[in-house]
Parts: sequence; structure tokens; C-alpha cells
Amino acid sequence: MRRVFYFWYAVGLILMLTVGVPSWLGFANGLFLLFFALYTLNVEGRLGEPRHARWPRAALIGLATFLVEWLGVRTGWPFGEYAYTPLLGWGVGGVPLTIACAWVGVVLLAALVSESGSRWLRALLTGVWTVVFDLVLDPVAFAREFWIWGDGHGGGYFGVPIVNFVSWFVLSASLSLLLPVRMMTLAVRREAVRLLQLMLLMFGLLGAKEGLYIPLAVALIGMLAAEGVLRYVPPRQPKPAV
Repeated sequence: MRRVFYFWYAVGLILMLTVGVPSWLGFANGLFLLFFALYTLNVEGRLGEPRHARWPRAALIGLATFLVEWLGVRTGWPFGEYAYTPLLGWGVGGVPLTIACAWVGVVLLAALVSESGSRWLRALLTGVWTVVFDLVLDPVAFAREFWIWGDGHGGGYFGVPIVNFVSWFVLSASLSLLLPVRMMTLAVRREAVRLLQLMLLMFGLLGAKEGLYIPLAVALIGMLAAEGVLRYVPPRQPKPAV
């Protein structure tokens, strides 16, 4: 899965930064979100937990976030008023199905980077990391019209309502509580950090192309902070057998 994700990532980023994604590759946006979720699940699996425990939990996260998004596009709560465009593929009730994949990838990845041995501290850090990621993602997605905020002009932060970021924090922190406290290895933390850095880099560069230099700066700061976690926050290692 790692090679598939990196290939899709590299080709997609090059196209988006240069000639654009051809119309006949319109399905690629949604497929990228699917690959992102699958790769994150693959990284999580290296902690040794069996699939029959991980996959139903991921499905629950996907279903819960899809229902929140479904509520959001109808009522404007909890994220603010917004609507998806067709760019992320086929959906139900105005919400692309691949949005559930995106949420699974983001929540699991942030939790892996945040794993500390404390479920509550991890929830707090998971919320922080997802907000950092969304501070880069959402302005870019709005500029590229993956979704549209309010009347098309929005407000707050580059057209994105501030309540959206508060909701991202609360939702992702809450969902991370579904995850067990796990023993982290350096190899898994390194791969999770590198994946987070790649995602921040991609949306940061796309932001720069759209003239969104503050999101680019947030992406770079986030990448440096993630590197600091990798280098200076020791992972919770498994205890040796007695």
C-alpha cells in the first residue's frame, strides 16, 4: 500500500502543480483519499493489533464522521454552512463517500503521531494536530473548489469559519478516544510523522500556488513541529518480557 500511495501522491502533486488534473482523471481525487486511509491503516497495523479489531473501529470512525458531514451540509452545524462540489466523487446526500476515508486517515494519523500512553493527552494532541492540518487543507480545498463555504465568500480564516476548526478539534479528539492506548515503536512513529509531513507539504505547496502563503507557513511550521516530536519525544516502547 505504501508504494501505491506514494505513486499516486507524486503523480497527483506534479499534475496539480503544473498542467492540472485532466478531466478523464477526475476520479483520482477521491481515490487518493481512499489510498490515504488504507495506508494509514497499514501503518497503524504495524503496532501488532489484529485487523478484526482495527478495521471495524476505522469503519465506525468513517460512519460517524460521514453522518456529521451529512448533518453539516444540511444544517450548517457543527462546521458552518458549506457544500461539496463533484470533485471528490460520488456521494450520498451531498457528501462524497470518500470524505469518510479522509476522516479515517486524518484521525488515525494524528493519533499515531500523538500516542503518549495517556488516552486523554493523546486526545488533546490529536485535536491539535488535526486543526494544524486543517489550517492548511481547508483554505486550499476552498480555493480549488472541492467544497464551497457559505455564499462563496465565507469569513474567518481565508473564507473558512472559525467554528469549523473548533469542530475539527472536538470531533477528532473525541473519536481518538475510541482507540486503545498502544505501545509505540520508533519505526511506526517515524512513518506516521513522515506521512503527516507529506500531507502538510502537499497542501502547503498547493496553497502557495493559489497565493495562500500563510497556510504554506503553517504547513512548514507543522512539519518542523512533527520532526521535533520524532526527534525529541521518545515513543512508548513495549516492555521487555520477563
